[in-house]
Amino acid sequence: MYRFVFLFHGLLSNVYYIDIIPFHIFRFQRFWNWLSIYFTYLYSYIFHSVKTSAAPFAISIEPTSQCNLQCRECPTGTNSLTRSVGEMPIALFEKIISDIYKKTFYLNLYFQGEPLLNKNLSYFIEYAHRHGMYTVLSTNAQLLTPAWAQMLVQSKLSKIIISLDGFSQQSYAAYRKGGNVELVKQGIANMVTAKEELHSTTPAIIVQVLVNRYNENEIPLIEKWIKHIGKVHLKKKSMQLYSDFEFLPENKHFRRYKLKNGTWVLKKYHSKGCFRIWSQCVVTYNGDVLPCCYDKNGDYTVGNLSQNSLNKIWHSDLFNRFRKNTWSKNNNLAICNNCIK
Repeated sequence: MYRFVFLFHGLLSNVYYIDIIPFHIFRFQRFWNWLSIYFTYLYSYIFHSVKTSAAPFAISIEPTSQCNLQCRECPTGTNSLTRSVGEMPIALFEKIISDIYKKTFYLNLYFQGEPLLNKNLSYFIEYAHRHGMYTVLSTNAQLLTPAWAQMLVQSKLSKIIISLDGFSQQSYAAYRKGGNVELVKQGIANMVTAKEELHSTTPAIIVQVLVNRYNENEIPLIEKWIKHIGKVHLKKKSMQLYSDFEFLPENKHFRRYKLKNGTWVLKKYHSKGCFRIWSQCVVTYNGDVLPCCYDKNGDYTVGNLSQNSLNKIWHSDLFNRFRKNTWSKNNNLAICNNCIK
């Protein structure tokens, strides 16, 4: 049995996250914690006094910080990531899941890097599934062979996001430097085939397009192709940019930025007291806990799960000081400057 779960952003109840979650995922402890997140955020918002729930409802775990592409606006792809490169060992992953699964139910298995480069990925998914977690994977699909597709389906992955940022090789490679668009298309087909052969309803297959100047004219072609493939959902998304604003599309709906006094700035600025850091966090391949997925370099690390439990880090003075800083009128946190949440 499935139900829609609507999670809302802040006091204004803007849609923050929408997904279809299996009913059995909502055990009592998880459901109670999920509700308490909103009450503690509401309290913090009103009184400007940091109060947190027992645990985050969602966590992003980085299987590896390595990647096989050189995407032009990605810190990993441009080799500008300042932290070390590596992949998460099995023992650390098992420790994290065993520590968090009673209250945390939503698991993103990606951050920086290409997850399929970690040979233990299918085991990670299967282990999290055994602990009743909803698992999500995002991939550039360059390695999404029939064998990988079979393993992902068999591991009971809940959802896979596949990046198809162009329909022709020219438009795709404008951003996905070093990538082959035909491998992406074949990877999508491999996932559809694997689900059919294994008679599985999961994972849900999401084809994601980062809309930019080079691929926006090919969106109709992608939509037509997706319709032909069948059993695949299309998501069109605006691009997060750091310096190369030539990627901005003509379509203003997919522009995150506007020109102000000769400088490109966000059209919509983040709200103070970001709900994201009251509800989820990120864990890098070596166990470092980051308050937000915009902290690519780990500049605001609040602890390490090899040394402490998530519960201790989640309620730590260091994490709470970070949360409190987001209330400040003089908030100068660098990672907040490119955030639209």
